[in-house]
Amino acid sequence: MSRAIPVRRTAIRPGLERGRSAPMRVARLTVRLIRRGIGWLVPVVAFYVAVEVFSYERTYPDAASRQKLAALSDDPAVRMLQGIPHAVDTPGGFVAWDAGWMLAAIAGIWALLAAGRLLRGEEESGRAELVLAGPIRPARVVLVQEAVLAGAALAAGASAAVTLALMGAGTAGSVVFGLGLAGFAATFAGLAAVLAQLFQVRRRVTAVSAALFGLSFLLRMAANSADSRGWLRWFTPFGWLDELHAYRDPGWAALTVLLAAPAVLGCAAVALRTRRDTAGALITEQDRARSRLRGLGGPAAFAWRGTRGMLAGWMLGIAGYAFVSGALIVTAVDFMADDPNYRRALEAIGWDAADVAEGFAGVMGILIGLLIALYACWRVGAARAEEAAGRLDHVLARPVARRRWLGGHVALTLASALLLALAAATAMWAGAAATGAGVGFADMLAANLNPLPVAVLATGLAVLLFGTRPRLTVPGSAAAVAIAYLVEMIGPALDWPDPIVAVSPFHHLASVPAEPFQPVSSAVMIAIGVLLVAAGHVLFERRDLTGD
Repeated sequence: MSRAIPVRRTAIRPGLERGRSAPMRVARLTVRLIRRGIGWLVPVVAFYVAVEVFSYERTYPDAASRQKLAALSDDPAVRMLQGIPHAVDTPGGFVAWDAGWMLAAIAGIWALLAAGRLLRGEEESGRAELVLAGPIRPARVVLVQEAVLAGAALAAGASAAVTLALMGAGTAGSVVFGLGLAGFAATFAGLAAVLAQLFQVRRRVTAVSAALFGLSFLLRMAANSADSRGWLRWFTPFGWLDELHAYRDPGWAALTVLLAAPAVLGCAAVALRTRRDTAGALITEQDRARSRLRGLGGPAAFAWRGTRGMLAGWMLGIAGYAFVSGALIVTAVDFMADDPNYRRALEAIGWDAADVAEGFAGVMGILIGLLIALYACWRVGAARAEEAAGRLDHVLARPVARRRWLGGHVALTLASALLLALAAATAMWAGAAATGAGVGFADMLAANLNPLPVAVLATGLAVLLFGTRPRLTVPGSAAAVAIAYLVEMIGPALDWPDPIVAVSPFHHLASVPAEPFQPVSSAVMIAIGVLLVAAGHVLFERRDLTGD
């Protein structure tokens, strides 16, 4: 009997140790699953902030020029897009106003996509069952994964805060802004976590999360359109960020909401996880409708059917941005006339000041071209998602060649890019017409069709990565496009050498319609894009199919 006691205790201890270490193992696994995403998110945020500070100090070197920015608060279009300027006479305040919403959008979109992948995608693929086979409860897994996502959001916010502090924006304000940015991203991660408990498929979680994200931005635009609607800001995370005022008179109530919302949503997701089975959902969809066979006659038609919702979302977002850009033309004309520093800054990035209205349309057309190029990267990523989910195996088991399948995705990508450009041109013309800018539809069409060669080039790069490094299809191509645009934006303003700036394809685009279209450079970009697509096809035919 005296010997049995030690043996029994020794037998129990390893199990207890495994139970105690299970959350840590899940945390390490979660970090491994998102390390690539956070690995590019943190440096992108820091780089974006540094570019904003450099541009601000170069464009507005004295107090007089900085004070003029406050006059933009009277323009409804500027308020809707950028928010109400607050402390823009400081580098940190300018970054929070000019780039805060964009940084929040980048971090928030990454967070909701990562949360959907971890909390629903892993169950959908069956891998979550392997984790739950260990000594850990499902609710604990959700809690650990949400904690890791919150840490990733905090890392993104810290990268912005540290960069701002090191560049002289002020430590206290930078910490407040970084915490607000982290809370924003964690809020949408928590929202996606809740939706992952409600819906059974990752695609539905992502779609609803993205729809709520877009709705929150539209609500913020409505809140900033007039002072009488300012109370609407408290109903959207974008509005909480606007109310933060990190660099002058901080809004502690807004910061409290930004930090409390992720905790509340996280607790709700954990509680909801205890009410459902693994691979189940709280909202069950009973398919009683008649079978819809349209779009199932071929791989290209099926690809169109599966991604038309994503195209509709991108189109609404780009068209809304284009409409506001068109409405800003009159404001840009007036502001440029009163601010010579602003004129010189815009001339440094290629804006022809001889015709301000057409020059503004050309610059905004190139910016919308950036969005269309990013969409092209995402659209080729749909092919990668089809392969990762295992659906491609069933398609290729039929008499369907790999070349035909991938070619269908490429054709849909290019056709969708053209459709987005046409929608943007129409919306920008409508915005300009509503404010009396006097820029015709033909000029708007030229401005938005001008950057399409970059979209072709981005498509080629994404297809090449799909053929060589499938996991990098979207992050690799999208990062390359974003970096190329930033090089063109800041390179001339900071007097970078011409060979470096010339690497960016955006550098070879003219500011149409203020400047004549460049057919040679456009043809070269299209030719390179076609060659990259061809190379990607060849490499894809020679490699094995891979999972997620």
